[in-house]
Amino acid sequence: MCPFHDAAFAAERFKAGADPDKKGELFQLRIDALKRRLRLAKENKGDAEHLSSLVKLYDENRFERVLDTVRAFPIEEKSAAIFLLSGNSFFFLGEKEEAVAAYQEAYRRTKKTRDKAAAMANFALVLSTKGKWEQAIGWLTRALEIDRTTDNWLGQGTALSLLGDLYFQAGDREKGAAAHIEALEIAETIPIPWLEARQLTLLANLYTRDHILDIAQDYHEKALTLYRKLDNPLGEALSLDGLSVIDKDEKRFDLALTAQISALDIYKKLGDRPSQAKALIHLGLIHREKGAFEKALESAEEALEIREILGDTNGMAHTEGTIGTIYEKKGELSRAVDHLERAMALFKKTGASPQIHAVELQIQRLRDQM
Repeated sequence: MCPFHDAAFAAERFKAGADPDKKGELFQLRIDALKRRLRLAKENKGDAEHLSSLVKLYDENRFERVLDTVRAFPIEEKSAAIFLLSGNSFFFLGEKEEAVAAYQEAYRRTKKTRDKAAAMANFALVLSTKGKWEQAIGWLTRALEIDRTTDNWLGQGTALSLLGDLYFQAGDREKGAAAHIEALEIAETIPIPWLEARQLTLLANLYTRDHILDIAQDYHEKALTLYRKLDNPLGEALSLDGLSVIDKDEKRFDLALTAQISALDIYKKLGDRPSQAKALIHLGLIHREKGAFEKALESAEEALEIREILGDTNGMAHTEGTIGTIYEKKGELSRAVDHLERAMALFKKTGASPQIHAVELQIQRLRDQM
C-alpha cells in the first residue's frame, strides 16, 4: 500500500537481476500498484512509432530494455513522453537521480500542462522515497493545481492520495485525513476501483486508531469486496487483517481468528515474509486476549524467527516485547522481564529512544510487582 515501500521493493528485486517473468505474484502486485501512481504522458502523433514499442516493454517490466532502446534515439526524437517513460524506468531500477533528471527534461520539453503535472507528480514521488516530505508536498501541490484546472480527475485522485500519505509523514494529520477523504470521493465518483479500495483501507485504519470502529469495519468490508473483484490478494489480506484487529478490539475473538488466519494464508502463498510476521504477531495477540497463551507464544516465536532471518532488528525488538506481554498476562513475570530486556537491547541498537524509555518503565513496573 505504501509507495515508499513499493519503490524500495521494486528496486531491490530488479537489482537482483532475475527475469521479470520469474519474480512472482507478490512482485507483480507491488509493481502494478506503483505503476498506477506514476504518470505517463498522452501519446503525440510524432511519438506513436517509438512509444508503442517502449510502452510494451514498460508494461512487461523490462525497464533496462526501455532505457537501452531510448539511448539509441537521436536527441531530437526524445519527446517529453519518452523522458517520462525513461524516468519511470530509472525509478523502478532504483536509479533515482537519473529519474529526476529525466522528469526535469520532460518538464522542459513539453508545452502541455498535463505533461508538466505528470513530471512534477513523479518528481514528488521520488522525493517522498528520500524522506523529503515538505519538498514532495510542494511539487505535488503544484501538480494538483494543474490537475484541477484541466479536469484531470485521475490525476487529482492519485495526487490527493499521495498528498495524504505525505502530510501524515510530515506530521499534519488533519490535512492528511482531508486529502485521503477527497481522494476517496473522487475514486467513488469517477469511479476508479483500485484507488477507491486503497482509500477505503487507509481511512479504515485511521478510524480504527480513533476507535470509530463501526465506520472502520464498514470501510474494510467495502475494500475487501473491491479487492476480490480486482483479483488483488495482497489488498484482500490487508482488509482481512484490518477486520481482524477490529474484531479483536470488540472481543469477537472467533471472527478475529478466522480473518487473521485467512490473511496469513494469503501472505504465505504470496511469499510476503514481512507481512507474514506481522500477521503472526496479530494472531498471537488474539490468542493472548483469549487466554490461549501457548498458542500466542507459538505464533509470536514464529514471527520472531522470520524477523531474525530477515535481519529486521526493529521488528525483532517489537516481537520480543510482544512475547514479554504474553508472559506477563500468563503470570510468569520473570520470563516477561527477560524478553523485555531483550527488546530493550535491540531497541538500543536501532537508537529508538521512545521505545527504550517505554520498555524501561514496563520492566520497572514488573520488577516492582515481583
